[in-house]
Amino acid sequence: MKKRYVFAAGAGYGLLMRLAFGLPFFGSAEISNTASQAMLWSFLCLVPPLVGALTVHFSGGRQRSVGYAIIAPWVSILMFVGGAAVLLIEGSICIAMALPLFLALASLGGLVMWLVSRFYRPSSSVLGSLLLLPLLAGSWERDQPLPQALQAADATIMIAASPEAVWKLINRAEDIRPAEMREGLAYRMGLPYPISARTTETEQGRVRKLSWEKGVRFDEPILDWQENRFIRWSYSFPAGAIPPDALDEHVVIGGKYFDLVDTSYRLTPVATGTRLDIHVTYRVSTHFNWYADAWGRVLVADAAGTILRFYKRRAEVGATGIAGVGAP
Repeated sequence: MKKRYVFAAGAGYGLLMRLAFGLPFFGSAEISNTASQAMLWSFLCLVPPLVGALTVHFSGGRQRSVGYAIIAPWVSILMFVGGAAVLLIEGSICIAMALPLFLALASLGGLVMWLVSRFYRPSSSVLGSLLLLPLLAGSWERDQPLPQALQAADATIMIAASPEAVWKLINRAEDIRPAEMREGLAYRMGLPYPISARTTETEQGRVRKLSWEKGVRFDEPILDWQENRFIRWSYSFPAGAIPPDALDEHVVIGGKYFDLVDTSYRLTPVATGTRLDIHVTYRVSTHFNWYADAWGRVLVADAAGTILRFYKRRAEVGATGIAGVGAP
């Protein structure tokens, strides 16, 4: 088979499987706390190695080098995820998170096929049976309950401003510009930028109101309030809080795969100003938590560090009275 068709075969299979897993059958599980569609382990962990195996099989198998068997499947995977992006099947965050896993598993599949091909060339019936394996596994997996993994992230920063100034900023930060948060990895991957955060008094008590780009609006009911010292809140995402096109459906905050449980800030006076500590508790629920939680740790910790640096810049600008980027 010509080289360009070799890669097209692997990419085409990947896209076909993604479309198949998007059918109602893989999203109609009766139990609400089960995975569906592309969040099934049977799709994420079985399709990429089969893409790699197809690429090596149609390229001549044993006639190729081991290096080819490991690297060539990457071309098919990149064509596959590129096609998913063009067809608007997946968003940027999902692609960025899945791509390292896809590339590694595709190489594994290519290597296994290369080894097998040195002793045996699979028949069309054997190959066809393997290609149907993700669908068979997915029909079972879609009804299996999701595990619940609670994790936490912590970060600390020293701010040359008084606890009162930092406290005021935590409870009222407005006109936040993308440039102030752009260093955050999650934002570079496509998370909407925050616009404002303001604590208000309601009939139910104090609530921190959040506004993000793309029409995202949600609440943070305050659970603990020790003025200028400590604050903790939970999260509330009412219907319509996150518009359908604001976040990839598989990484929606408050969804069945990921959620923020609570966040707290502790302000400690020090000789140079304030030590600000953040503690974030979050939930990850997938059949591949070993991978999803690794991303969760990276992104939540990075987001915590990004927001602390934002508070530091704004508070210190306010303390010195120097105008500039980041000034309220």
